Amino acid sequence: MITGFEFPQVRKTSSFVFWNRTRIYVMVLTLICLTFMQMNTLTLNFTVICMDDIVEDFHMFHNSTETHWFERSTEKSLLFSGVAIGGLIGLVPSVPQISSIGLRNTQTISGFISGLGSFLFPLAVSVGFYTSFLCRVLQGIGAAVLFTAVGVVPGVWAPKSEANTFMSILACAFQLSNVICMPVSGLLCESAVGWRSIYYISGAITFVLYTVFWFTYTDDPKLHRNVSQKELRKISTGKVEKIKEPVPYFAVSTDPTVIISWISLFGGNMGFYVLCIYGPTYLREVLKFDVKETGFLTALPFILSAIAKFSAGRISDKLTGLSERARFVFFASIFQIGLVAGLVVMAFTTNRVIAQIAFNFAIVSSGLNIMGVVKCVQLRCLQHVHYTLTVMSFTAYASQFLSPTLVSIICPNYTNEQWKTFFLVISGLIVACNAGFPFLARSDAAGYTKKQEPTVKC
Repeated sequence: MITGFEFPQVRKTSSFVFWNRTRIYVMVLTLICLTFMQMNTLTLNFTVICMDDIVEDFHMFHNSTETHWFERSTEKSLLFSGVAIGGLIGLVPSVPQISSIGLRNTQTISGFISGLGSFLFPLAVSVGFYTSFLCRVLQGIGAAVLFTAVGVVPGVWAPKSEANTFMSILACAFQLSNVICMPVSGLLCESAVGWRSIYYISGAITFVLYTVFWFTYTDDPKLHRNVSQKELRKISTGKVEKIKEPVPYFAVSTDPTVIISWISLFGGNMGFYVLCIYGPTYLREVLKFDVKETGFLTALPFILSAIAKFSAGRISDKLTGLSERARFVFFASIFQIGLVAGLVVMAFTTNRVIAQIAFNFAIVSSGLNIMGVVKCVQLRCLQHVHYTLTVMSFTAYASQFLSPTLVSIICPNYTNEQWKTFFLVISGLIVACNAGFPFLARSDAAGYTKKQEPTVKC
């Protein structure tokens, strides 16, 4: 039914309604919250190159030649994988949690867990490896709901005509977290306050943001006191009514559109997270940039990617002459071609400028996938999209878990030749995972999204 949701004509509303733009406040607040949640998982990717003081202090105070745990590659790889392990743990209860207590409560709990993992990390490092690993797991548990929120919030708060723009802006959290984290980390690492301050600042801000989120976000615009009747009508008009019922896990999981979307995103995430996790290391160890340069050069492509992602959302909303399917297949194709092209150029060039341009191009292209695969499952699964997105989060964490393992196998010494092999392997994986998407993906709502009438026995 497309006539719009029914809602009460008389509602208790505040005298201040954000000029009938409360949804914009909700979007900006959610974006900032998701950005710091993601940032907490990324900080180690940069600070790992400026944490040598913990090794020096260990040898100085203990007067020992014993190898510190931070000097061993196995422990470092496990620290990187800790977020993925935490994410996988956090994903297990997330679907029933959202169904029972709502996204507001689920995301607030996750935000506080994420902030705790960041704030305690410097202390954990001074205690030992296991406490450090535990904090990384907490950061991962906190961020487990991130991808789901990007897909669910626009479906609830955005008018139909603004849905793509809304989703593309929220998805910029993945880019903005890098934009903030990398240059700030570069500056603080070489300042008097040192790398530990990054974790304290990020953790404290996360606590404040999610306190504000809990008090000012609602899971339904009808329940928000600052949403005017005029804005509520704008948000609700033209939407397909979503039937509240248990998730049909088997039906969703065996839908060919959903399966190919999961596979496609797994391949894309392998490319994206390789660049996120090992971008600073590649720029520092292979291209020989210093710490400050590495921070700003790592942030640059994510700034460009956020701009491209926002533009893609606006363009998608304006391309009303094309079908929804044509639009998301187009953006998915651009994402795949751009990401693979960037990785291949990085594999074959030794020129710093060309490699930096290719790195930027690959990151920018990766940002377009939100308007491809994610938009596809949002249209296909409707009220069950939170389950689909949760599995997509699983593939993302699987990618983060596998990336350090592949790097340790293929690039043990971080040589140019080893990075070349690695980038080509990832490029081939992306192509293989995305090849079937244009042929199998559908935009029409699946049968399992419609109300199931009970069968009557004669």
